[in-house]
Amino acid sequence: MTSPILQTVTRWVTPAIVAYSWYLLLSGHYSPGGGFVAGLMTALAVIVWTLAFGPDVFRRRWLRGVSAGLLLAAGTGIGAILAGEPFLTHALVSLGGLKLSTSLLFEMGVYLTVASAVLAAVQALTGVRR
Repeated sequence: MTSPILQTVTRWVTPAIVAYSWYLLLSGHYSPGGGFVAGLMTALAVIVWTLAFGPDVFRRRWLRGVSAGLLLAAGTGIGAILAGEPFLTHALVSLGGLKLSTSLLFEMGVYLTVASAVLAAVQALTGVRR
């Protein structure tokens, strides 16, 4: 049984951690490391939530997130090659009138990979199974 104080604090702190990690992801994609640090912060938020409310969140298949993140990150590089540019060349992609930078898509892949890999490692170390 966990502490009600820890649960209350976690309910307030975890959304702030996740919101700040998204801020780092979205604003940090112009500088290196935005997706990596944001992924670590999101994994930290999930771990804190788990400490407060129990291991149910770890009953997920985190390795699927690692695979999806790697595919997204590699897909941005392969897309540049298909366009006749060097691997991971920056370009703007238009999705329904919204212009996204391929560097942001790459950082989103890194974010998903890092967060899922850390959570998969913690899941393996704690022995929590689906």
